[in-house]
Amino acid sequence: MNKFSTALWVSLALFSTNALSSDETKAKVWDDISLPGYGSVKAKPGMWDGIELPGHGLVAGEQLELPKLDESLRDIGGFGEVLMASDSGGATPKRTRMLTGYEYEEYVYKNAPSQLFQTFIFADGSTKISEHFRLAYVIKETHRYRGKDKVSEGNALLTTEFMPRYEKWVNEHFNYAIELGYEKVSGFLESSRYQITPELNFSYGKHFLHLNLESGYWDEEKSMFYETEPLYVYRFNDWINVGGKFLYHEDKTDFAWTEIAIKPLVQFRFDNNVYLELRYEKGETEIYDGTGYDYNNYALYSEIPINSSMSLLADLAYRDHKQRNGNEYTWGDKEGVFAKVGIIWNF
Repeated sequence: MNKFSTALWVSLALFSTNALSSDETKAKVWDDISLPGYGSVKAKPGMWDGIELPGHGLVAGEQLELPKLDESLRDIGGFGEVLMASDSGGATPKRTRMLTGYEYEEYVYKNAPSQLFQTFIFADGSTKISEHFRLAYVIKETHRYRGKDKVSEGNALLTTEFMPRYEKWVNEHFNYAIELGYEKVSGFLESSRYQITPELNFSYGKHFLHLNLESGYWDEEKSMFYETEPLYVYRFNDWINVGGKFLYHEDKTDFAWTEIAIKPLVQFRFDNNVYLELRYEKGETEIYDGTGYDYNNYALYSEIPINSSMSLLADLAYRDHKQRNGNEYTWGDKEGVFAKVGIIWNF
């Protein structure tokens, strides 16, 4: 699989050189939530997510219109709880951006049966309620299978999330937001979680900086969790952005699970507003006894517009996780593949 991933990156680099264009595009700003890569996958099977650029782009109504230099800032892969501000212009602003689609995620372990997750995404998006308020939501169903024969694990996993959000532009260089969240998971895993996430966003010319701090409570574990993912993006020229993100996550459960990662990325914008992002993630996970994983994740994300109301999405990843301080009870090294495909609706 390592040879395959190397060939994939080389092909994409050659393609990007030939296909790049300087056409202007609107900002599409999204967020998603990243999941840990430890042992048996936790309550949220989706493990690749995006980088938040909340509310960044051309803002509708009485709010500010950002400088042209910032228009090419786009979603950093994945799909989730934060939606861009509605496009301005002659057409009626679109209040909803939502994904419906399918996810495939499989892991092969050295010392344990493989695990396969198939997820049907009914709705993953956000709707603008008023000038400063919007509601994000996720409704999806996951089926789990184990071993080479893909034996079903029984009940499906139903995940429902609701995330009301307040956001405010102070001037063309700064905005802030605060998001509340509730997640209910039922089926082969049960959990209820609550979170609050304040955010700060700074934009100066070609530079963009996003800061956030998520604090949450896991009801079943009676414990807190914390996560921060600062992001920096630099607009290199009209058709390429470069940047990076740092992740720190900590669960205050009995397992005392933590994750640290760095996530460099490159974003390309082609003709006809086709969008491609290449991303790499290097990180490590650890629990209370010192066991964990050192991992490398390689991924690409693409959006292909069909018309003003519909786009196609593809999100692909290869994951290589090496176990650290393993013992007779741990699952050993693992390799994984991930694919998400779907339709993005704007209305």
